[in-house]
Parts: sequence; structure tokens; C-alpha cells
Amino acid sequence: MKIGDIEIVPLIDGEAIVPGNAFYPGLKDEEWKPYDALLEPVFHQCVHLNTLGGYLVKAGDRLIVVDGGSGPMPKFPFAGGGFRSAFAATGYDRADVTDVVYTHLHFDHIGWASWNGQSFFPNATYHVDQRDWNWFLSPEFGFTDEEVANSMAKLELSADFCFPENDAPAVRLKPVFNQIEFFQADDEVELLPGIVALDGSGHTPGQVVLELRSNGEKGLLLGDLVHAQPELVDDNERGQWNFISHTDHDRAHEAVDRFRKRMWDEKIPAAGGHFPGLRWGHVVTEGGKRTWEDIRG
Repeated sequence: MKIGDIEIVPLIDGEAIVPGNAFYPGLKDEEWKPYDALLEPVFHQCVHLNTLGGYLVKAGDRLIVVDGGSGPMPKFPFAGGGFRSAFAATGYDRADVTDVVYTHLHFDHIGWASWNGQSFFPNATYHVDQRDWNWFLSPEFGFTDEEVANSMAKLELSADFCFPENDAPAVRLKPVFNQIEFFQADDEVELLPGIVALDGSGHTPGQVVLELRSNGEKGLLLGDLVHAQPELVDDNERGQWNFISHTDHDRAHEAVDRFRKRMWDEKIPAAGGHFPGLRWGHVVTEGGKRTWEDIRG
């Protein structure tokens, strides 16, 4: 995928396949019907395929990794460990990465921040929204036993899907603490040339959407603003697309409404943190009806 002169390559770590209503408790099976093509492609049942991983972004002289999957030892139903091979397939060395940007600090986005107690990207600056840091760790920026325990406790809703003693932010991020540069996207923040962080908070206190800007073109890396494409097509009047683990549901819904409208009005392409295959797409209107269309190639 290209946005102007910016090149983006998916880095697939693995996947989670769950019942269609696992993450959307208010969703009825029949409400998936208009989006059947977005379900697990083999069985065509109401089974939701969530790809895990991140993106490699080449922007000017910067080589940027956006998010990093769930790490080498995920917990069922998460399957993963492929991020290292996906990165190797790009032909770059881990030492070439100049920047790592996290859309938020959930375990399935920071899994390859470090490995075996060492930074996975030794020469990179790690960009972290301070609001998420303060939520998952503490304002004191420390790693005491109490703070590690606090970080693990913040994963309570995700405990069925991870091993907090390995996957908590305090554990994953401790080896890279000296490489972290904090920002706060209350308003838009240009992290790097052409890479702008926009507030998308609600899923977590520091969830950001990255807007890529180059040569008059724009594209959005959504992180976990949404977890499935129907959230960007359907206006959710019936409340069926309410994701289970938002820290602030009202704020999350407001953020989705805001970016959904931008995508409708400005026809901006986007990729989510868990869209199947980490594919890009956009909302198109056909016969007065909005649908999701993948961008091929």
C-alpha cells in the first residue's frame, strides 16, 4: 500500500478466531449477514477472524514499525509468533528500524517490544502516548513490584487471552524504557514527517489513530479504534457494534463516529489493527448503500 510516497507493508504475527459475538456481546448472528465476506473465509460461519500484527512504514529516511502483535508465546485462542519472520521477509534488519509507534498499549500490540529481556528494535525510538502509560503503569515512570502488579491488573479483562506475568506493559516495556519518547495526542501531534497522531481515545485512554500524509494523499492506521470493518460502515444505531473492552464506552463511540464520518466524507482509506490479513480498504457507496471495499494490490 502507498499513501503518496509513504510505503506500508503488513507484518502479520498471527490471528485469533472467535465467535462473531465474542467481542460484541449485543450482536446477533444475523447482523453479521451483510458482512459475511469478512468472516473466517473457510467455513463461512459466524466466526470472526482477527489478524494480529503491525505495519512497517517507510516514510522518507524513517523506517517505522506501527504496533507489534501479541509476541512469541500467545495464549489460545490467540495464535502467533510470526512477527519476526514477517519482518525478516521485508529484507530489513531490526537494527534498521528508526521508530516504533504504538497506537495503544494492549498486550496484543506490544508483544514484540522486547524479547528475552532485550529491546527487539535496538536503535529505535519507541513512541508512546503518555495517557496510556499513566493508565497501564504509573505517573512515576517506574517499574517497582507494585507498578508491575498494577500493570497486570489493568489486563484483567484480557486475562483469558494472555499471560499477564509475561505480557503486561510493565514487563514488555521495561527493557525499552530508555528508548521511549512520550507524546500526548489530546490534539494532533506530528510524531515524524508525514506521521500524525490523532486522538482516538476510549478503547484505552491513549488510543491514537495515525494519519499518514504525503503528496496531498491521506491514509489512516486505526489501531483498535474499531475491530471490524462493519463499525465503519454501519452507523451503529442499534448498538450492536459495541466492543466489549473499551475503557470508556461513550468516548470510544464518539471517536468512532468522528472518524467514520471523516472516512465517509473524505473517502480516506484505512487499515485496522485486526482487519483480516491487515488489509487496507475504504467505505464506498453503491446504489445509495455503504459497503466496505478492500484495496487490492
